[in-house]
Amino acid sequence: MQEDTRKDFLPLTSETWWLMTWITRTFGVLLLLVAFLLALGLPVVMSDKPVIFIVVAILYYPALAFGLYRFFLYQRRIRKRVVRKIQVDDQGIHYERADGTIDQILYHDLEKYNLSDVYDVSTSPRNKMYILNVKYNGSAADVDFDGTDAGYSYYIGNLKALRRRYIQGIVHFRPDLRIDPLVYDVYYINPSDFTFDKKKYWTEFVQTFALMMIGCIVLGIFVLGLVKWIF
Repeated sequence: MQEDTRKDFLPLTSETWWLMTWITRTFGVLLLLVAFLLALGLPVVMSDKPVIFIVVAILYYPALAFGLYRFFLYQRRIRKRVVRKIQVDDQGIHYERADGTIDQILYHDLEKYNLSDVYDVSTSPRNKMYILNVKYNGSAADVDFDGTDAGYSYYIGNLKALRRRYIQGIVHFRPDLRIDPLVYDVYYINPSDFTFDKKKYWTEFVQTFALMMIGCIVLGIFVLGLVKWIF
C-alpha cells in the first residue's frame, strides 16, 4: 500500500520567481549603496572644521575599511551555504546549497515526543511567520520554507506548494506522528486533499485589511482633531 503511495507521490522542486528575485536584488544593492554612502560621508557631517575632519578621518576610514573587509568575508562565507534549490519527494525534503552540499530532513528520521500534550509536528512564530517544527534525530528542528537565501540570490515562488507537499508526505509516510491542527490553519491547507484553502485565506485577508483601514481612519481622525485642538 505504501509502495503505491510512493509511486503516486511525485517530487516537487522549487521554482524561481524571477520578478521578485530581481526586485530583491535591486533593492538590496540600492540599500547597501545608500548605507555605504552614508557611512562614507559621516565624518563630513560630524566635522565643522577641516582640522577636526582630518583627525576623525584618520581614525574613522581605516576602521570603516576593516569593517567592509569583514563584511565581505562574511558575505562570501554565507553565500556558500545559501539554499539554491529545494525538493520534496517521497523520502523527505532536500536542500541543495551553493557549495554543492545537500541537507535533508527525511520522513523516516522524524521522531515522536511521546508526550500526551505535545504534538510531533507543530508550528512556532518567527519574524511574523510560522515555522514548521519537528523532532529530528533526537532534537527539535525547523523545516525551513523561507524562500530567500540572505536576500540577494533567488526567491522561491512555490513555497506554499512545497510546504503542503511535505506535510502531505508526513501524513502519508508517517501516520504515527501527531500533527497539530493549527498547522493546517496557519498555512491555509485543506486537510482532506492538501490544497490551498483560498476562501479562508482571502476571507482573513479582507478582514485584516478592513481592520487596518478602520484603524488608520480612527487614527487619522484623532490626529486631525489633536492638530485642530493645538492650533
